[in-house]
Amino acid sequence: MHSVYILDYKVKTSQGDTKQTLKAIKDTDIDISYKEVSTLNESVKIPYYLFEEKSSESVSAIKKIIKDIVIQIAKTLSDEQKADTVLFVGTSLVDTHLVEAVESTVYDYKKKPYTSAKKSIDSFACEISDELGLHPYTMTISTACTSSMNALLEAKNLIGSGVVKHAIVIGVEVFSQMMSDGFSSMKLLSGSIQKPFDISRDGLVLGEAVAGVLLGSDTSEWSLLGGYSNCNSLNITSVSPQGDEYAEVINRAMELCNVKTDDITAIKAHATSTLTNDLSEINAIKKVFSPDVVFTTLKPYVGHTLGACGVLELAMLISCIDDGFIPKTINHEKSIIDEYVPLLNHKPCEDGTFMLNYFGFGGNNTSVLVKKEIR
Repeated sequence: MHSVYILDYKVKTSQGDTKQTLKAIKDTDIDISYKEVSTLNESVKIPYYLFEEKSSESVSAIKKIIKDIVIQIAKTLSDEQKADTVLFVGTSLVDTHLVEAVESTVYDYKKKPYTSAKKSIDSFACEISDELGLHPYTMTISTACTSSMNALLEAKNLIGSGVVKHAIVIGVEVFSQMMSDGFSSMKLLSGSIQKPFDISRDGLVLGEAVAGVLLGSDTSEWSLLGGYSNCNSLNITSVSPQGDEYAEVINRAMELCNVKTDDITAIKAHATSTLTNDLSEINAIKKVFSPDVVFTTLKPYVGHTLGACGVLELAMLISCIDDGFIPKTINHEKSIIDEYVPLLNHKPCEDGTFMLNYFGFGGNNTSVLVKKEIR
């Protein structure tokens, strides 16, 4: 099995491009907007991490967002290399024709004649690969919050098996009225800010983002060690408060990567700031790691970007480590478990082994390990 390395990364978030997002994290200078969302009974204004320019749910707009970041990453590749580069897309965005069908029939104030265009988000990767001269094989994965990280693991398998030499993995999420309305209906959205692992947490804040990484067999300082993903479908919206399901994924990922708990420099937690998810995750961390483990969260900087958060939060963490620090957890005052407190100040760090956890709807849970060795 060939080693797989992370060769490049780009992000676009509510805070800006890669450099602007890094600066916002470093300075803890975070911009946030607001958006109107609805349930069947009411309409509310909620905080939302939106792109500076207004995005659209249209087919052409979403495809352009994906294509633009693929072009940025593919710039480093020759035409010959592009032809041997597969494109993976991870997103939780529902196919646009389905969104239109639901909005046309569910909401009284939106009812209108409906004709399906049958244009699927799954077709974007194929179209973009063809337009840019990439390998004809593509894949789009939609497994809730684990979407783009599962796409990353699938890309690693192809490169590690010697099938292709490079892969571009994209995570994308833009404002979706139907998705936002659904989270609002389930009372999972905060009315103010995300407070990861805090006793006063009251929900998540959604965000828009697109991020991409370039994987390859060429050596670099960053290697993708591997990970583990499973689907526990006992309950589609939550796991046990004790965190047994999450702990299983964490342990299995370390086992497959031949990594022990003492090898972990820091953990990037999933930390949605919802009542059940944070409790389950911190209990899972407690089951596996000692209280001195370093763990932090990134969603308070850019929001919960759902299907994009896998690749996005990986790229954000890499960006911070390359700049010499592990980012702190903001908006945290008192931990759910006193002896397990997330990192509250930026911590100097230039290399190490890092765990990234993603625990999502549908019982989809993924833990991934990456390593930086300064050469």
